[in-house]
Amino acid sequence: MKIPYTKRRRLLWGDCDPAGVLYTPNAFHIGMEIIEHWLVELIGHDWIALHIELGLDTPTVRLNSEFMRAVRAGDEIELRLTIKKLGGSSINYIVEAFNEAEQLCFKIDQVSCFVGAVEFEPVRIPEEIREKIAAYCAACDELAENEE
Repeated sequence: MKIPYTKRRRLLWGDCDPAGVLYTPNAFHIGMEIIEHWLVELIGHDWIALHIELGLDTPTVRLNSEFMRAVRAGDEIELRLTIKKLGGSSINYIVEAFNEAEQLCFKIDQVSCFVGAVEFEPVRIPEEIREKIAAYCAACDELAENEE
């Protein structure tokens, strides 16, 4: 897996408003897409498998965005995922979208909490999953230190 995790995506007309610019709520959807791709590659489970196979859900508890540059239908963006903080039952994702000129276009800051699917109360992130996420965080931190 590339560090940080990246995924290229072409913006489709359906992602955009009538003016052809990314429709703001769809930035959140795009952020959720890359997080789910990352989960599958890192831990081998998408969100539905977490729910069905492991009895876990990961509802969003905080979601923020910042938009720096417009992106339009047909534009290629590169999404990069890093982890800002790994808590006992929570995870703080950062998704950044860059245009082909490597300019930051938008940033999503999302916190999700692991909960039991039945009782919907916070649970500690399972150790096997936590270890994989922690290793990913360490690899991202190491890369950031080497770039400085």
